[in-house]
Amino acid sequence: MDEHSQLESQLTVTQCRDSADWDAYLERADGPVYGVSAWGDATAGYGHDRYHLVVRTADGILGALPLTHIQSRVFGSKLVSPPYAARGSIVTDDGRAATVRSLLLERTRTLADDLDVDFVSLRGRDLGAADGFEKRDRFVTFDIDLSGGPDATWENIKESRRRQIRQAADEAGVEYEIGTTVDDLREYYDLYLASMRGHGTPPHSFRFFRTLWDRLTGPGPGDLHLGLIRKDGAPINGIMDLSLGSTVYQWGVVTDYEYRDLNGGSLLLWKSLERAAAAGYDSYEMGRTREGSGVYMFKKSFGGAKTWYDDYHYFPSGTGSLPHPEDEKYEPIKRVWRKLPIPLTRLIGPFVRKDISL
Repeated sequence: MDEHSQLESQLTVTQCRDSADWDAYLERADGPVYGVSAWGDATAGYGHDRYHLVVRTADGILGALPLTHIQSRVFGSKLVSPPYAARGSIVTDDGRAATVRSLLLERTRTLADDLDVDFVSLRGRDLGAADGFEKRDRFVTFDIDLSGGPDATWENIKESRRRQIRQAADEAGVEYEIGTTVDDLREYYDLYLASMRGHGTPPHSFRFFRTLWDRLTGPGPGDLHLGLIRKDGAPINGIMDLSLGSTVYQWGVVTDYEYRDLNGGSLLLWKSLERAAAAGYDSYEMGRTREGSGVYMFKKSFGGAKTWYDDYHYFPSGTGSLPHPEDEKYEPIKRVWRKLPIPLTRLIGPFVRKDISL
């Protein structure tokens, strides 16, 4: 038996049903936060099945892969890691990573075949040679180095952006606030509903956000930061950052576009960076965007390193297409959605959003 085969014989692939054991490994392996059980609990609230695959030895876990099975008559059937976010996939933490990845990919293909899904999507991590999987890079992020502290982080921001931040901070009636209560979360969610309608996008349920709030602001791995910009007391910008280990992940940015000329979004992002740098985090990941878009240019101005999200896909049938939020076929639906009353989008939106894995 060669060395590789001998190593494989010492490893087993199983489902991890102990959330404390799972979270302890994710924390030890430095994330990402979208793999912890808090995120899994939020997605499971939609009724999706989850599979927490791990590779074990007698000494413990060597690798993990969180998968969520989303089934929809409209949007098809898929296994995703992670749903509703950009960075998940396989997590490993020792020198046997290649063997661990191979075992987890093999089990994923078997699970996908058994569930008869349309595709598997493993998002945001370079897996190297992945037998049976296609690598497709569609989105980018910017990783901001925070290791130099708040002052160095500020100096890396373009001068034109720093000027906008200072202008927003000096604007009468504009204030930055850290959300600390469920009432603050509700205000953020109301702004989120309006922002999503403006994009023509169905919203997540408040329950989804409340689950993240309850799990990530309490004991256990991971953290949630809610930032708000207020104008005369009313929220006009909001941001939700999630963190685990050395990294802060930007996840939910919302805006009242009536006030966008106040540059509250620039001030809010700077405050998030300043807070994260002061807290000792190493990096701030700015979330998924399309290269060359307006959002891309905005994020670029904060001085981060452009990084492609390496996404790997497996199609049991041999080939297939992937959903894309900017596909022209969705434009008529988006136009209709933008005209709906917000209370209606809040009521029916989560029933649509839960099956859209992006």
